[in-house]
Amino acid sequence: MKRMIGFLSIFIIVLIGYYVQPIIFPPKPAEPSPVEQQNRPATHKSIRHETIQTEGYAQYVDQPLTEVEMNFGEPARIEQSGFFYETRIYPLEKGSLEVNIEEGTVVSINMFSAKSESAPFTFGMTNQQLAQQMSLSANFAVSYDEEPVDIELSEEDMRYRPLIAFDNGTFAIAFFDAKKDRLLGLSYMNIEMLLRLMPYQINSGNPLSFLVQESELDWMVINQQKAQRLTEVVNFFRRGQKLPAYSFQTEKESHSQKLLDDFLSAPEDLLSDERHEEWLSKQSARLNSMPFSLRPEELDQLKKINGLAKDPGLFYSPVIDPTFTVFQWLTQNSYHEFFSDQQQEQIDVAFNHENVLVLLQEANQTKDSD
Repeated sequence: MKRMIGFLSIFIIVLIGYYVQPIIFPPKPAEPSPVEQQNRPATHKSIRHETIQTEGYAQYVDQPLTEVEMNFGEPARIEQSGFFYETRIYPLEKGSLEVNIEEGTVVSINMFSAKSESAPFTFGMTNQQLAQQMSLSANFAVSYDEEPVDIELSEEDMRYRPLIAFDNGTFAIAFFDAKKDRLLGLSYMNIEMLLRLMPYQINSGNPLSFLVQESELDWMVINQQKAQRLTEVVNFFRRGQKLPAYSFQTEKESHSQKLLDDFLSAPEDLLSDERHEEWLSKQSARLNSMPFSLRPEELDQLKKINGLAKDPGLFYSPVIDPTFTVFQWLTQNSYHEFFSDQQQEQIDVAFNHENVLVLLQEANQTKDSD
């Protein structure tokens, strides 16, 4: 009996302690997870970028066409891009200004000149001189259509293709010569054009695909105009290198057009299965950030099939804006050396929509090969 009474007494004490203890000593709130606490701010910190005061041609981006006409007057030429914008070309002293207009609004501006300035930039300045004027960012946090996009520049990008953000929400890419480290070209653009042309790595978010405008356009004229414009930019570069300008092949004499048409009609005949899959994948993606180029042995084989000599050449796709693409090329050693060739005297350029094929030839080669 005593044992029973003792057992019940202990049992009652335990029950009282079990139910009363939480009331007297309430539990403390759980501490936040240290992993989450560290990760969240680190993400924002790594993509923060600085902006600079809007000046120069950045003031015209996202402005109406009337603003351009009021300040620059009538352009020397107006060309259709085939990608839902038109290009208005204004000659500069030893250079050119190209204003791209979409639906009556300036979406981007390309500029190259041997003399002009475009605050805060000066043509011929070095990357180091630019860095002394402003802080260059490697990471950018932007948004488009309410979606965040994180952009990261590599060390090579920072040296040859730095991205500058203005406080009006527009951007500029400064292109530096791969050999001389001198500013050779500028491209100003809004966020949509930046995401279309995207030459950098995107860590989150997506670039924008380019849309081809098929209806009511004469693509034969567009292709010829783009070939001429690409040649003009290349020759501007060559004159800056103290090299003679290339003479331009007419379409009637063009070997590059025949090579381009042959490749596009049956790419599977030239490419390995793996490379053909790569070509198809990049063609369907329609992203400027996913370029495709023929390897030297592939291009040599294409020329051999067509009975042409092994002249220097290149195939590249996509080219949405020829001037922007040439700027990109000249910041890379291989393309810089290609267009610095001192033996060839002619350039033969063929476009088919976003695809381009370039050949460098001797002056008398076309006549000899016919």
